[in-house]
Amino acid sequence: MQTVIRANRIVATSGGILRYVRYANDFPFEEIDSLWADISGGVQSRSDPKIYVVQTSTPVIQRCLLMATDPGDLVLDPTCGSGTTAYVAEQWGRRWITADTSRVPLALARQRLLTATFPWYDLKDNNRGPAGGFTYKRKQNKKGEEVGGIVPHITLKSIANNEPPAEEVLVDRPEVENGITRVTGPFCVEATIPTPVDWEGDGVEDSGAGSTEAHGSFVDRMLEVLRKSPVLRLEGNKTVTLKNIRPPARTLSLSAESLVTNGQDKPVALVFGPENGAVSEKLVYEAAREAHAKSYTHLYVVGFAIQPNARTLVEKCVEVMGVPATYVQATPDLMMGDLLKNMRSSQIFSVCGQPEIKVSRNKEKQYQVELLGLDVFDPITMEVTHRSGNDVPAWFLDTDYNDLCFHVSQAFFPRTSAWDNLKKALKGEYEESVWDHLSGTTSAPFEAGEHRQIAVKVIDDRGNELLVVKKL
Repeated sequence: MQTVIRANRIVATSGGILRYVRYANDFPFEEIDSLWADISGGVQSRSDPKIYVVQTSTPVIQRCLLMATDPGDLVLDPTCGSGTTAYVAEQWGRRWITADTSRVPLALARQRLLTATFPWYDLKDNNRGPAGGFTYKRKQNKKGEEVGGIVPHITLKSIANNEPPAEEVLVDRPEVENGITRVTGPFCVEATIPTPVDWEGDGVEDSGAGSTEAHGSFVDRMLEVLRKSPVLRLEGNKTVTLKNIRPPARTLSLSAESLVTNGQDKPVALVFGPENGAVSEKLVYEAAREAHAKSYTHLYVVGFAIQPNARTLVEKCVEVMGVPATYVQATPDLMMGDLLKNMRSSQIFSVCGQPEIKVSRNKEKQYQVELLGLDVFDPITMEVTHRSGNDVPAWFLDTDYNDLCFHVSQAFFPRTSAWDNLKKALKGEYEESVWDHLSGTTSAPFEAGEHRQIAVKVIDDRGNELLVVKKL
């Protein structure tokens, strides 16, 4: 007690009650409970602008992650959204896996991670990487305030026993090397690979009564969806409205027939791709042959995914099969029936364009790919409109495509300011031409790969992934 009194840490009240004197700088931190008022709004929200409708604020995810994990731990977020969890995990040296059912959030998350910059934290063990932990030090500024990751915790006990105060580690204050800018480490975007399926038996493991019955049920559900949402969304806010949607009286390949209400009520045919696969070239060929034989004015191929060869046949259907065709992208959310109640009809079906690319070789015999633009077929006017390569949100190049997995070798974001943060951080190291290239339409030179085949994937405004494949 005498030690505490000499330290001026005891005061007596008028009633003779002794009180302990505690100063704000003894330990200027407090335990966080269930109320997080400091991150609910204000400056933190304004500095973390939303790019997705249900995006979670970064400080919220950061606090959860720092409380519950250590550097090197694996973090799983099964509802990706704009990728905030992956972004925060990448910043703080955690490994991560994130997933989503929709194309739009995955495209946003991929762009966000590819163009992000982070501080470089000093590592305890360079050989182990983040799993070895970060370095924390005790530091004070000119005002004597503790600004490091290690802070003293002065207590009544330490004063009474004349002991040095205990030290606490603040996990959100690792040592930062200011001369280094860090970017996202290697990661991959994977999906279930849609298997091309033809209901005549091509590619179907079980082509018996069970498969036929399942396909019939799927067709019935798609017909019901089309009747409830008969609007096909085109470029330039144009739409095609279908009416009298019904199964054909006799058919071998077609799924439905309808009339297009554009003033002339033209009969059109529809074919649905498989529920859990990609539209195949054979499916398009058989449907187009029947549509031409029955004098339909147009064929709509509706699917969740489509093979590159099938897509090419759709684009050239007039020349090859004698009937114009259009590929209609159906949102994967259709497979989650309960969501349909809250979905606008304009969000269910959309008509996608076809990327146009040019492959050339330079003096060193290396290949280069140029994105010329995006061809979009308008079934209303029967004309193809062209959008330049500079007017697409993003495009990616796989320099050695194996027909199964698309591996992003080069990434470009022409119509966004996605590279701005990275550009500012690395301003002293890279010339302006580098950023023009990353925002451009021409790839860096590359050598032919093992498969001598390249693939270009374009992300359009609705998040659709449009793929074109070319042999070298």
